[in-house]
Amino acid sequence: MRPLLLSLVALLLTGLQAALLHQAGGGAFTLFLPVALLVHLAITADLVDGAVAAAAIGYVLDVSSGGTKGLLTSLAVAAFLGIRVIRIGVEVQGWAGFAALCGLSAFGLSAGAVALTRLAAPLEVRPSWELLPRIALGALLTMLVAPLLRLGLRRLDGIFGERPSELRP
Repeated sequence: MRPLLLSLVALLLTGLQAALLHQAGGGAFTLFLPVALLVHLAITADLVDGAVAAAAIGYVLDVSSGGTKGLLTSLAVAAFLGIRVIRIGVEVQGWAGFAALCGLSAFGLSAGAVALTRLAAPLEVRPSWELLPRIALGALLTMLVAPLLRLGLRRLDGIFGERPSELRP
């Protein structure tokens, strides 16, 4: 049940992201708000529920991006698993750790999508590595917004019946 509800939250965050980008810059910069869900899942969810929810969030990202189907789904699951590995060795309970993981994940998803698209696409339609500064700016902006999203996700956990003290480290 929780993966389905989190995919709906990802859909809402994607809509909010589209509205913000339209009003604020008209595409001058990017945000990756659903990445905060991936980071939150990697910190709080069980492995199977989290992986299923990460795939659902990745599917929402695939549909909203209009790119190759399955690309962001697989990258979202890989990011979820990567964050779980990072979580083993690094304390990420605070706002700064959460924001840093959100920025790292946003950069990894975007740069990974460019890299994999470059491998598979014909030469004339390959994305350029000149997108890296734009990707880095999007990751930085996502990192700055992440603490606000964390607050909302903690409240959402309260709705699901999990108290913050019960969340897994």
